[in-house]
Amino acid sequence: MRKGRVRKMNWYLAAGILLLAAVTVVWMLHRENRRFKVTEYTIETGKITKNITVAVLADLHNYKYGTDNEELMREIRKMRPDVVISAGDMIEGAENAKGTGETLRFLSRLSKEFPFYYGMGNHERKFVQEPDKYQKVREEFFNALEETGLSMMDNETCEIPDANIKITGLNLEKKYFRKVKLYPASAAHIDRLVGKSDRDRFHILIAHNPDQMEAYAGWGADLVLSGHVHGGMIVIPGIGGLISPQLTLFPKYDGGEYRMGNTTMILSRGIGNHTVHVRIFNRAELLCIHLKKI
Repeated sequence: MRKGRVRKMNWYLAAGILLLAAVTVVWMLHRENRRFKVTEYTIETGKITKNITVAVLADLHNYKYGTDNEELMREIRKMRPDVVISAGDMIEGAENAKGTGETLRFLSRLSKEFPFYYGMGNHERKFVQEPDKYQKVREEFFNALEETGLSMMDNETCEIPDANIKITGLNLEKKYFRKVKLYPASAAHIDRLVGKSDRDRFHILIAHNPDQMEAYAGWGADLVLSGHVHGGMIVIPGIGGLISPQLTLFPKYDGGEYRMGNTTMILSRGIGNHTVHVRIFNRAELLCIHLKKI
């Protein structure tokens, strides 16, 4: 009788632990997917002529924080940025995607308050490089672009002349985003797409896929702004992100600051989600980068 009671109590204890674990996971998923944090970085350089604050958005994927993304807008205003940069995937490149027009109208409001540079991700790339796919949402996307007056940096370069800064938006082809096995880019290929880097200016490269870091450094970027990996979705404390969109386990680049030679890469963990809405120990983030003149 006593053994039976012990077994029963052990069963209840095990069930209670499992229930608590399940509730904890659900709570964390809700928290990590409904909130975002602001992550700040400071980069010192002798190339710029004045201090600049840059707000960076990556991987919004039509996600909304409050009506018309007002929560996101409020945090960006608090930063008082000199420029706002999209590191790609503001929208979702899928036939059943919803909210594309709303996202672009939010970005349009941003562009009316701050200088805004719209770098492309693989989801925007689909609409440009695969015109026969995603007909309905592609049409909505380009109509909204025209309506809002936004333009994407499709292998284009802009300048902030009074700060001695150049910004280049890189749009790599589909093969450089393929899953499982990396197809490496080269500095020479980036040269062909966007021209050579300007070594006399502080050159920012918006390059959505962080896995091509070696090519970006070889090209000569001072600062690379990337996204794409969503922080590895589930972060294992002490180890890092679990899986990338390329289906790479424990990706080398999952989020944060990386250096290679004279190049710094700031990799966003993303501000939204798509397809699999899972974030554990991996809060969505908005970046605030302070470029300090030395």
